[in-house]
Amino acid sequence: MIRDFRVKNYLSIRDKQELNFLAKGPSSELITEIAEGVFLYKLGILYGSNASGKSNILIALNEVFRLLVMPKSDSTQRITGSIPFVLTKDEPTQMHVSFYANGIRYDYDVEFNDKYILSENLYYYPNKSKSLFYERMFIGDNLQAEIKFGASLKLQVKTQESIRENTLNNHSVLSVCRKAALKEDIAPFNELHSWIMQNYHDVDEDEEKGLVEIMKEAYNNPRKRKFYNTMLQKADLNILEYKPIVEDRFVPAEFRERIQKENIPEEMKDVLLKPTTDSITFLNHSDHGDFDIPLKWQSKGTQRYIRILDILYNMITGPHVFFLDELGEDLHNDLLYYYLNVFIFNSEKSQLIITGQETTLLSQDLINDNRGVVWFVDKNKETASSEYSRGDSFGLHKNLSLYNSYRIGRLGAKPELGSIFINLED
Repeated sequence: MIRDFRVKNYLSIRDKQELNFLAKGPSSELITEIAEGVFLYKLGILYGSNASGKSNILIALNEVFRLLVMPKSDSTQRITGSIPFVLTKDEPTQMHVSFYANGIRYDYDVEFNDKYILSENLYYYPNKSKSLFYERMFIGDNLQAEIKFGASLKLQVKTQESIRENTLNNHSVLSVCRKAALKEDIAPFNELHSWIMQNYHDVDEDEEKGLVEIMKEAYNNPRKRKFYNTMLQKADLNILEYKPIVEDRFVPAEFRERIQKENIPEEMKDVLLKPTTDSITFLNHSDHGDFDIPLKWQSKGTQRYIRILDILYNMITGPHVFFLDELGEDLHNDLLYYYLNVFIFNSEKSQLIITGQETTLLSQDLINDNRGVVWFVDKNKETASSEYSRGDSFGLHKNLSLYNSYRIGRLGAKPELGSIFINLED
């Protein structure tokens, strides 16, 4: 889980902005004790007008973890995630994230441009006290970075030198364990790297898989299949259950002839010309009998809901962190709130950070009473950069409605649209 995150000079963010998930105590189902005496919010919601920068903070969160675990094979490769604020594009980007992995807190600070990681520091708290994992400083182009390792890691001198030799100026020290086979004493590196790879997920990672692939995987796992069928029934979609099927596929003769002439592997040709395709069918219920509806006939909202069930299952069966952009898109507000409630009341040490426009969530008691889970995003008119304000930073009395305060403009983060009348004359 993420404890706090700071970023400066990235996308629409010019000045330092922060998301902080620390809570005062176990006062709500929205809060979990991640370590002894440390309480974190499991949910984060960002509101704001279009183009305010809501999504950019998710992209920044995504980038800091990608920088930490993804290496480069060539020193000339650009850091593609380097996207500084346009008016300060010659200055480096700065990021900080404090997070938990395997119950241990890690603090990571990094400064980078599109060519180099200029500095990075990773600290951890293996025995509740702060210890150095490693620190690294850029020396110069084609020169080995200066890297210092913490004594508590107990790395052999040969292992340290091997890590230094494999650390290029355009990727993190930790990511070396993804591209090089090192000594056994690098176990702390491998454990942290594996945890991040398995438990911290890219923005909208669910979009990378097809729905058929997601549902077939779930169908082959009895526990997960039961979860899917239960959630589909509870969502009032009129669906009882689902099952994978094989459908005939029409391949036009002209397409078949063209593929046969292409200079591509035979295995690829077989896939492109396959006469059948995998699909999913859903058993729907009515008082006059049950009937099947194929996946392609399901509504856009139903398909969106099915897709995010895969994320929900992961969050309630293990410790995961997901970033979802516009989660409420295509979902009825009741279904959205139900989804979030299932996550909140059934997960233990997972975290979900979302952006959205469904402001009725703010009227729900659980959200209104825990304003630390909400951020309002505004564009600074002088700098055109994004600014983030936590919902409990406005000094609103606890009896005042967060929803009503936002609706009437007290909390900002709303578009100023002007008159509805348009004059096209000079």
